[in-house]
Amino acid sequence: MTESQTVLQPELINRLDSKIMYLGQLQSAIMTHQIPQIYELIDSQQFNEQIRQRAHADSNASLAQMVVDIHNELATFLAPELIHYLKAHFQFLVFEAIDGEPAIYQVFIGDWWNHRQIGTLDVLALTLEVDQKMMLTLHNVSQLPDGVNNNDNQVREIKQIMTGLQAFLDDETKRKLEVQVIEDQLAQLKENKSGLLGRTDKKAREELENKRELLLASQQRVPEVKEKLQSHQAEILKLEKDDAIHRLELEQILTYFDSVKSFGEKISYLYVDYLNALLQKK
Repeated sequence: MTESQTVLQPELINRLDSKIMYLGQLQSAIMTHQIPQIYELIDSQQFNEQIRQRAHADSNASLAQMVVDIHNELATFLAPELIHYLKAHFQFLVFEAIDGEPAIYQVFIGDWWNHRQIGTLDVLALTLEVDQKMMLTLHNVSQLPDGVNNNDNQVREIKQIMTGLQAFLDDETKRKLEVQVIEDQLAQLKENKSGLLGRTDKKAREELENKRELLLASQQRVPEVKEKLQSHQAEILKLEKDDAIHRLELEQILTYFDSVKSFGEKISYLYVDYLNALLQKK
């Protein structure tokens, strides 16, 4: 054995012992169903700082890296108890697994058809990341007076536009009659008794032709206006549907929490609350 080998041997043995000990602890925690210890072994720094309240704890990232290739299996093992806990504390949330990603769940509000996703659950990180824009909207809705909806102003503006478009369509028959009258007047000018147009008749014809062109141009816009009207109607239906869903989602949250804010805070404490709940069962 060379001198360099002699010097490196204790360090090498210690590092191997650390790896063997880590894997042994993880195996034991899984076999004895010690969920908190498993999360500690996944990220000891986070566990020590948040659960044991030890500031500036050391990281075990180099050891945890050894089991990255079995993260899916670990997530599959950890998920059932976590989902059970979440359903007990957030009864109105629905958790749907993603094919091929056992560590990730989509989180929805309510069990009705076409429910909306509010966040994503990461089983291994023990986090539920919520859509902040959606949470802000729900908070804003909760501050509105009874009978007032989040999209009322938009709906009102669109309806004003639709009133103008409908008025244009309602004048379609009137424009057709005006065109027919102009056609008759032009025909009468053409068939004057002399067969020739005087200066006055020529000016009148030009004015009538210009008016006819404007009316015909307006008539050509009818299909476009009808399409816009249908589009605005669909937009209103969507906005009104969004308002109804917002109210339904808010009702679900406020059945179990005092406010949208307290709901969001409870979610942010998931790591600490869940692991402390398990530790208290010991």
